[in-house]
Parts: sequence; C-alpha cells; structure tokens
Amino acid sequence: MATQANYHGNLVSIWPPVRDPAGSELPCRFEGEVGDLVVHGEIPKGINGTFYRVMCDPFVPPHPANVPIDGDGNISAFRIYNGRVDMKVKYIETERYKLERRANKALFGLYRNPFSHHPCVRAAVDSTANTNLVFWSNKLLALKEVALPYSVDPNTLETLSYDPFNGQVKSKTFTAHPKVDPYTDELVVFGYEAKGLGTRDVVIYALDKNGNVHDEQWIESPWCAFIHDCAITPNWIVLVLWPFEADVARMQAGKHHWAWNYDRPATFIVMPRRKNVKARSGWEEGEHRVYPWENCLPMHTGGAWEGKDGKLYMESNRIHDNGFPFFPPLDERKASLSPKADYVCWSFNLDAPSGTKVADPTVILDVTCEFPRMDERFLTREHEYIILNVFRPERDDGGINVKGLNGLVMHNKTTGKTSWFYAGDDCRVQEPVFVPRTVSAPEADGWVIALLERRAINLSELVILDTRQFEKPVAFVKLPMHLKAQIHGNWVDSSILAASVSLIKEIPEVEISGMGALEPL
Repeated sequence: MATQANYHGNLVSIWPPVRDPAGSELPCRFEGEVGDLVVHGEIPKGINGTFYRVMCDPFVPPHPANVPIDGDGNISAFRIYNGRVDMKVKYIETERYKLERRANKALFGLYRNPFSHHPCVRAAVDSTANTNLVFWSNKLLALKEVALPYSVDPNTLETLSYDPFNGQVKSKTFTAHPKVDPYTDELVVFGYEAKGLGTRDVVIYALDKNGNVHDEQWIESPWCAFIHDCAITPNWIVLVLWPFEADVARMQAGKHHWAWNYDRPATFIVMPRRKNVKARSGWEEGEHRVYPWENCLPMHTGGAWEGKDGKLYMESNRIHDNGFPFFPPLDERKASLSPKADYVCWSFNLDAPSGTKVADPTVILDVTCEFPRMDERFLTREHEYIILNVFRPERDDGGINVKGLNGLVMHNKTTGKTSWFYAGDDCRVQEPVFVPRTVSAPEADGWVIALLERRAINLSELVILDTRQFEKPVAFVKLPMHLKAQIHGNWVDSSILAASVSLIKEIPEVEISGMGALEPL
C-alpha cells in the first residue's frame, strides 16, 4: 500500500504517489486552454485536424491501494491548422468524477471492484473514461472497457451523455479498442464481462456510420479474462485474452479484480464478423474457436489480414511476463522488472479445431516496444509499415537508460529497414498517431505526432516527424506545463469533424475606442 508522499522535509501531502503508465508520480489536475503554442521548426500546412489524447489523472487523492490505470479521464486536445497549434485540456465529467469532486474525496476504491467502493456509490457507473478517444458517428467517444462510452463535444470537450447509442445492445461494457473498417465504414465493437461483474459473456457487433447496430453476436469466454484489444480482417475478428483472471469472491474479500495466472496461456478467440454466415468450409454458422499459445502478454495489436494461404495473420507486441505487476498472481510471485518484449506476427490455421495451440509467432522486431500504429487507411489488409514506441538503452551521454519508452521506430517489413527517432536522455515518448500526407498518399507517407515528456525540466511537448526522413523532427510544439501520460489517443482530420469550430476562445472584431494616450480628452 502506498504511503503519504513526503515532498518537502517533514511536510507531507494527503496525496499518495499518483503513478501513471509512464512512471510520473504527480497529478496534473489542470483544465484550461492555450492558443497558438510556441513552435520550434515549421509545422507542415498539410496537417489539419485534432490530436485527441486522454490522460489517467485523478482529481481527488485516490484510494492508496488503487492501480495506475484508474485515474479520472482528462482530455488534452491539440488542434493543428495553418502551421499553428491550439490546446484545450478538460476532464471528462463522468458520474464517478462528479460524485467524487462534489464530495472532495475518493468514494471509489479499487479498480473494477464495487465491493471496495463506498456504499453510497455502488449503483453509480464506475468508469473514469480514461483509456481511449474515438470519433464515430459525429461523436467523440471517451472509452474505458469497464462500462459504456461517454460522448464528448469534439470542440468544447464538454461531456454530453452516457451510452450515446441508446442501449441498442444490452451490454454493460464497450471495448476501449473498437476498430474502424475503412473499407466498409463500420466500427467493430466488443464488450467482455458484458452481462455483469465476473461474467464470461462477450458481445461482438458493428456500428454503421449513423450509429446503428448490426451483426450482434454473443459468446462465452473460456474464463473471465482480461480482453483489452482485438484485430479485424474483412471477415474475421480476433479477441486477445490476457492471462489474468477475475474472481468475484476475491473482490468481495477486498482484493483486486484481476490476478495474473502463470499457468494460463495467452489465448485468441477467432470468430466471423458477420452474423448468420458460414464464414468458411468446416465452420458451423455462429461458431467461434479458441486458440491458446503460452503464457505471455500480447498487449496491443497492430494490423491483421487474411493470407492467400488461407491463414489469418495478426501482429502485436508481446511481453514475456506480467506487464501489469500491480495485478500480481495469487502466490504473489514478482514479475520481472525488465521483461523481454518484442513485436511479432501470429498466424492462425482456421482449419484447426478449437483448442489447437497457435504456432510460435514470427518475430518482426526484437526490441522492447509498445503501442503499435499503422496507416489505418489500410486496416484489415496486409500492410508494409509499422510505427512503434520503443525503449533504447543507450544514452547520448554514453550512459545506460534503465527503463521507459524513449523513442519511436518506423519499420518497413518488406525491406527490413528500421528508422529510429530518439527523444533524448531522461525523456519519454508516448503513443504516436499517424497523419496521411493526402487522402490518396501511399501507405505510411505522411507525419507522425507524439507527446514527449522532458523529465529533467518537468515539461511536455509535441514532436512532429516526417515519415520520409523519420529520424529528424520537422517541429516541436512547446507546452507550458507537464501533462500526465496518455493511455491512448487518436488523430481526427478536419474533414471528418461535422462542424469544426475553434477549440479555444475566439476574440470578436474589436472596434478602436479612440481613448488612447495620444487622443484628446
């Protein structure tokens, strides 16, 4: 259990260390806006849209035993236009946020454990909406997989509603990683623990561009697993089951929702995207198959596609241990502080029966990495390029970095060429977004944008990279403060926003008063 943080001699704070996924221990707790941020270099005029990211940022001191992924969702939006950048930061006003802010104290206890919450809030939606932001059906969706989406105004960042798709699917949950199929104009969604706490029920469906549900399907997971991400192809969806287990009795005893199980394999559920369709010879209508591998954590997926050989292929990063050590196994075995990690391609033989072990994946990049990002115009198809957050151990000053994602790579899978950007000693780089140069640009031709943390001076900035010369930034956008690490974020082009207005306060035309110092009295 965390203790009170001692920052200034014998003076202590009621705030415990508020760790986020990148290791920062201080809350941000800021709302506001800054127009025309300071830019070093030149922002290409072709970049026109908004980078939305969401931080895990508790507004009140959290339960001291809670985990780093459960702080309140705080959006930072960067609108880029005409070589300028405006910034707005605002909390998502979830039911949980409003209850705790009004009480001025934590009312919710451990992550996804209602038995640890104050009795007065057990009927409230326990979502901090802090995991991802996805724009769909003219709605900016603030997502956390424990509940349904919140809808946020993309310009003012005001919170509009909970469950913006009006209960079309009788599920309690909605993934933080829905996938946009750019070829069919659908948002593919799943939810796990969909019928309630600790249940094995999983729902899969799609939303059309107007937010209408179709192809709703229900299955059961082999155990109550942590299913954070998925991948899609034109005909299939792959759900990625991490080797964590939920147990209601354990929650009732005041312990965590999840416990890692070293005896569980990482497991993949493969099923057709379409309802009432026999997707393949040898498959029954409505069938799904379960394919295990070995114990590991395939944290996030890259692309997936259907091979000419009839197999299904999916990329992901892979951590060879428990990547969330704050959810330890029941025997309290300690995870490695520096587990091996890499980026791999999995293959699924769809003729194999359920229960068949997946073949060992092919290693694409043998480097510690996270947050794969591809040119999502090509999602569901075989693609050539992948962009990743990476860890580089070598420092520019000749020393050794201990840990932390401090760089970006762009890897060409055809040529094997890997281009590196290193943020600098004592810096961190967060999840990147990709911006195409034009609508019809070749794959991965455009720009990459990511937030950097300059830890030595406790400030953040955006870096903009041109994929044609990846190692050399074209611009840095300086922030006047430090922002906490995002969990995820996305780029929304200005052409997609239905009614884009200024992100910040606009000054109307000013009429000269005639009362200046040189004017007569």
